[in-house]
Amino acid sequence: MYPAPPGGSSSFQTTFGIGANDGKVRRTRRHSVEVLHAERRGAHLKEVSVYRAAPRGLCSHAFVPMVLALLVLLGCNRPAPRGPCSLEGPIGTICGFENPEDIEYLPAEGIVVVSDLRMWSGKAPGGGFLSAFIPGGTEVWKIWPLGAPTDARTDPSLGDPSCAGSPTPGAFYPHGIVATPRGETSLLYVVAHAGPTGGREAVEVFEISGRGKKAVATWKACIPTPGHVLGNDAAVAPDGEIIVSNYQPTGSEWHAVRSVLFRQITGDVMAWKPGRGWRRLEGSAARQPNGVAVSPDGKNVFYSETGSGRVFRIPREGEGESIFVQVGGNPDNLSWTPRGTLLVTTHTGGAAFLLCANGRLPCRTSWEVHEINSEKMTERLVLSHRGDLLGAVSSALELGDRMYLGSVFSDRIGVVAVAR
Repeated sequence: MYPAPPGGSSSFQTTFGIGANDGKVRRTRRHSVEVLHAERRGAHLKEVSVYRAAPRGLCSHAFVPMVLALLVLLGCNRPAPRGPCSLEGPIGTICGFENPEDIEYLPAEGIVVVSDLRMWSGKAPGGGFLSAFIPGGTEVWKIWPLGAPTDARTDPSLGDPSCAGSPTPGAFYPHGIVATPRGETSLLYVVAHAGPTGGREAVEVFEISGRGKKAVATWKACIPTPGHVLGNDAAVAPDGEIIVSNYQPTGSEWHAVRSVLFRQITGDVMAWKPGRGWRRLEGSAARQPNGVAVSPDGKNVFYSETGSGRVFRIPREGEGESIFVQVGGNPDNLSWTPRGTLLVTTHTGGAAFLLCANGRLPCRTSWEVHEINSEKMTERLVLSHRGDLLGAVSSALELGDRMYLGSVFSDRIGVVAVAR
């Protein structure tokens, strides 16, 4: 079970452990959720406060007045800065990041790679980067770019032969990431964006070699996305086809407003394979398709729809039905667990999330993590947090007895103990 918070007002909600779904449909999307926490004092258990969740996500009926209040709220004082990172408490934290959006474990190298999007860090101009740490540790280091000869060694067979070379470090903004084994090394696929100083919209392909602190990231190839495609996340099928969520045509936040208020389609899910190029997956048109995953047999693709609070399963080749499960809020990245279930993070702070994107930092928006049974398409709530310790959680990675949490507007990631 995840730890209950220490004394005082509670903002951390847990369930009774993490494991395979019991098969029951749990669509508990209510406007009020009550969870009773307990804390241990000596040999006694004492009941503490009940956390009542507000209407969740951009999809709530309160969204319109919340949007109208944005200009007022933007003029308010900034939230107080957070203290130093620590692994103590209900949610531990590791510092050393800049907008850590996605997290991926590379078993062959024994490291966790993080995409530092670096679009809201408030630091000096420049692009984002890839960083790494060893599971269980707190030391964080940059693995790309380093300005070293190993930064780039082109291999056109891994991407589009027309790719114009490695990305400019100052105009490289990494978003969703996914890794696959390649002999004794790993290939890391990075959905990357252009920025104010240039760059390109593409899937950048890196080879990761070496182990632990000696791991080296080398750019190998790229796959430019077609015009008016702003990718978000990536997955790789067993046959090597690369799946990318086509989130929306531009970076404008008004796509989120239109997606929620007017239910407008903003994109779809796309796939790329050498010799065939890009194709759009049938039946994948969606309101901000976000996180993506591929079933181990390659037959199904899963994607989260940020604009509706749903996670879909569709056939990769177009034969079969489309099925969805409602998780609520505004779902983000997906990741596989060792049990063959999916974890999905979802933002439940409504328009407050947009305030963070507009510079109201540190971000303290609420979030949840759900576990989805990929066969039955049922879900259960795993974690819920108001955001005071860690806000805007965008990704969750279960690794051994820990779960690591990416936080897109933050300088840190979260760490939560997973008990069996």
